[in-house]
Amino acid sequence: MKSSILTCCALILAGVLAGCGNNVETSGDEEVEGNDPSHTLDLATVVTAPHPWIDMAEFFAEEVEKRTDGDVKVRIHHTGTLGDDEGTIDEMRLGTVDFVIGGTQNAAPFLREYQVFSLSYLFEDMDHFKDMIAHDSELTEAFKHLHEERDLGFQLLAFAGGGTRNVANNIGPIEEPEDMEGLQMRLPDSPLESKIWSELGAVPTSLPWNEIYSAVQTGVVDGFESTLSGYKGSNLNEVTDYLSVTEHQFMVSHFSMSSITYEQLSEEYIEIIEEVAIESGYLGTEKGIEYDKEILEELEGVGVKLNEVDKDAFINILQPLHEELAQDIDSVEFLEIIQGLTQ
Repeated sequence: MKSSILTCCALILAGVLAGCGNNVETSGDEEVEGNDPSHTLDLATVVTAPHPWIDMAEFFAEEVEKRTDGDVKVRIHHTGTLGDDEGTIDEMRLGTVDFVIGGTQNAAPFLREYQVFSLSYLFEDMDHFKDMIAHDSELTEAFKHLHEERDLGFQLLAFAGGGTRNVANNIGPIEEPEDMEGLQMRLPDSPLESKIWSELGAVPTSLPWNEIYSAVQTGVVDGFESTLSGYKGSNLNEVTDYLSVTEHQFMVSHFSMSSITYEQLSEEYIEIIEEVAIESGYLGTEKGIEYDKEILEELEGVGVKLNEVDKDAFINILQPLHEELAQDIDSVEFLEIIQGLTQ
């Protein structure tokens, strides 16, 4: 009887150990039994499809899995299910989130120089913008170096576009700067952006992205600024009547990776991840352009009141602030790099 009991226990223990074996992570050089990946990594973003960040994430996940022969799997967590931008970046620094795709403006609490991208009418045109955020540009290399120098806990893999940013509100069309006077404006937690919009007469209110819908709906704020993809993807057209095509910013997105994850993976897999992230960045830029055109056409058919603005009037107020604001955030070096291509 004792012998039978011991035999049964041994068989049960063997089964448990065999089951656990499939969950053990291995290095990239070791073979994994079955189809289970050696590494399952988590990517967070706050937006909802359709959005360039979702396209970037899906392309990245598919290509990384393909190029590592299924050994590295990336799980995408969208719509802010893992938290807001700052929360997921904090988790990335701890290694509990492996990748984040988001806006540099929301990463600015960790790297204040990112606020330079919030300067309105910073880039001359789309070609200038693309040159600046290219993976091998002087500007990208300078920011990558800053990440390493500051030991932020996360690496910059690539910059990307994401479309242009525009102003939506419930009060009336924004055509001239004076139309901003007294507008309760939702902004990310950025002192620089508060200064910019205050200069136009708006009243800044700092709120996370995923609170905009209810804030506009309940009258906490009158309006906000965003990309068209973010506007439509989060159904913000349901709670706003007016969309003014200010195109005051080219959206700069960051694709970042936890330094802890970076150090744990093999050199072979890091090379693949870096390569695919760069490709994802270029995809995000092109998707931003594509979505801007499609969404503007779509919004015209659902009752949103679209209007053009007097851009020169906005530029005349905001561009002279560039140098002063860049000095406030220790970003004169980065502003000079950007201005170098316009001369």
